[in-house]
Amino acid sequence: MVQSNLPVLFLKDVVLLPYNELRIELSSELDKNILNISERNYDGHILFINLNDNLEEHPNIRKLPKIGILGKIKTKLELSNGIVRLVVVGLDRVEILNYIENDDDSIEAFVIPTKEYDYDELEATALKRILLKDLNDYIEISSNISNNVLGRISGVNSLSRLSDIIVNELPLDYYIKNKYVEVCNPIIRIKHIIQDLNREMETVKLENQIDEDLKEKLDEEQKNYILKEKIKLIKEEINEVDIKDNDIVKLNSKINDGDYPDYIRERLNEELNRYELTSPTSPEMSIIRNYIDWLASLPWNKYTKDNDDINDIRNKLDSTHFGLESVKDRIVEYIVVSKIKKKNKSPILCLIGPPGVGKTTMAKSIAHALNKKFVKISVGGVHDEGEIVGHRRTYIGASPGRIVGGLKRVGVNNPVFLIDEIDKLTKDYKGDPASALLDVLDKEQNNKFIDNYIEEEVDLSNVLFILTGNDEDSIPDALKDRLEIINLASYTIHEKEDIAKNYIIPKFNDYYDTDIELSSRDIQDIITHYTRESGVRQLERVIDTIFRKIIIEGNIPEKIAITKYLGDYKYRTIKNEKESYIGVINALGYTPYGGCIQKTTTINYPGKGDIKLTGMLGDVVKESVYVAISYIKANSYIMDIDNKIFNDNDFHIHFEGAAIQKDGPSAGLAIMTSLISLLKQKEIDSSVSMTGEITLRGKVLPVGGVKEKVLAAINNNIKTIYVPIDNKEDVKEIPIELLKGIKIKYINNYLELYNDLF
Repeated sequence: MVQSNLPVLFLKDVVLLPYNELRIELSSELDKNILNISERNYDGHILFINLNDNLEEHPNIRKLPKIGILGKIKTKLELSNGIVRLVVVGLDRVEILNYIENDDDSIEAFVIPTKEYDYDELEATALKRILLKDLNDYIEISSNISNNVLGRISGVNSLSRLSDIIVNELPLDYYIKNKYVEVCNPIIRIKHIIQDLNREMETVKLENQIDEDLKEKLDEEQKNYILKEKIKLIKEEINEVDIKDNDIVKLNSKINDGDYPDYIRERLNEELNRYELTSPTSPEMSIIRNYIDWLASLPWNKYTKDNDDINDIRNKLDSTHFGLESVKDRIVEYIVVSKIKKKNKSPILCLIGPPGVGKTTMAKSIAHALNKKFVKISVGGVHDEGEIVGHRRTYIGASPGRIVGGLKRVGVNNPVFLIDEIDKLTKDYKGDPASALLDVLDKEQNNKFIDNYIEEEVDLSNVLFILTGNDEDSIPDALKDRLEIINLASYTIHEKEDIAKNYIIPKFNDYYDTDIELSSRDIQDIITHYTRESGVRQLERVIDTIFRKIIIEGNIPEKIAITKYLGDYKYRTIKNEKESYIGVINALGYTPYGGCIQKTTTINYPGKGDIKLTGMLGDVVKESVYVAISYIKANSYIMDIDNKIFNDNDFHIHFEGAAIQKDGPSAGLAIMTSLISLLKQKEIDSSVSMTGEITLRGKVLPVGGVKEKVLAAINNNIKTIYVPIDNKEDVKEIPIELLKGIKIKYINNYLELYNDLF
């Protein structure tokens, strides 16, 4: 029974015909909604429509087909991953009078049965006989169709049913099979099938002929191979050897003279025998030759002797890098333990910090101090796991991954191996490179690392892996678990000044063969007014500019005027506003490039209790707003605040600097204080700032980036900072001389801050 209107489901790449079943999988919410409508209102009936362009996402209903297939859900299985697996059965063709697009983007169609066609019985019988004969002939010569189709059509007298069953079984192209949906006259359908069957038979005959010709050609090549082997023996008798033979002799000598483990030497000999027996015309020859090259070139038993002089290592590290004591201490610990235990697994260090603080150059310095060779790869933007673990040799142009490639390039199996930009790995349909790195960086199993191309165990346990990245949160948890995370904070102005005096300026004096000196005041001006960064890359470029311009002038001035060489100030020191305002609080923020002051402003106006949030805020910041409002309402009796104000007013909370994305829980204290300042109509001094996560209980939780936040507060003339008590140890890392003139107050509960300010 055809319904007057039916929900429409679009099919792509597959065609459903009457009297046939089809298995499909659906994942989109729209398709699942259509299934629910069909089961609820139409007894599982659905109108199936095939698009002429199966890449079209939002088809124009005016261009949709006028003939569709009425189908019914036979079985339905909902999988745990959200996919719905269906078996549907085609019932009949129907004519579509019009389509209707609903508000939820689903489409319905008003349908009626297709008209019935009269046909000549003699013509029908003749066509049926021709069709069955052609079908039998096709089954005999083709492996693309099973003879099960004969069982399906046995005893079928209906021309319409017969034609639809046969079309469904034929290996026809999607677009060809889709045309049969709109052919309602069974006589015309059978004529089309006969034409397509004959076309398919001609194609199969041609393919069979090509196969026969290819077989003969291969037999001829085998014959040529035997003849060439005989020619080879004859050449050896008369002392004539071809290029391949010379190559085999060289490879054999290299294998015999090389220092390889027994299992690698055995594999090399096997591959060399294959290479020797392979025909020069075979595409396999170059694949085998490249594989032998890779296998023979890897440093299986090649090592460098580590420097174990602790004082020398420390001096070399100090001579190239200021600070970074945690990294230096970890390297010294590694050497001391190695000397005691004789055998020590190399640590896997991960240096996390903003750009320019010396992560990559520290890795090079470690290699120099330990007398190890250095190799670097960058995995930023890598989305193919084959880049890490290699590709199978069966693929054209296959090669080992970057890990094995790095070992070959450096020539030893105990180098310092830097994997840069680890936080910028991407993941797509080609695989997950981060997961591929798990075996590489697991100290318990990386002594048996297997590259897909090499196919033999490579010992990575002697490699000192060092990883670098900017954002620890972007590293997958499974990968992070294998790493020793060392956080490198932004440099303070005083640290940058020391780096400039002791490293950058002496380096340029050596390079340019000059004796230029910059005063502490000059260096501080450069840092403050011409750079804005966490590291020292821009500082180095700016100092280099000054050196170049002085050299071009030809003489070194007694007093260097910075603005003469660099122009007017590029950045002005941002001074905190002296004026205080109701509802305005200085929040302390953190970015990968350092700390910042974030003005948090709250206003209210007559309304009905709505909350408006602006300033490019993330979900965590928005949640902090709702926590603050709930806490204030719950404790209004303590703060002497009338809760009715929330019902009669709308509130707008804005974070200044709307072009910058803001997220994280550390603005909770500032949001709460800004709201209370507005509700109590009391100004908070502009020299006060704060950071901390707030809970519904008023508990103040610790946050990250405290060092950078405090330094930002110092640079903005903040005099009082409220910090979670659990961050006390973080504040102790800040040089004591920087904290002069600033008061840091540690709080455990919000009421401590409330009593202090209000």
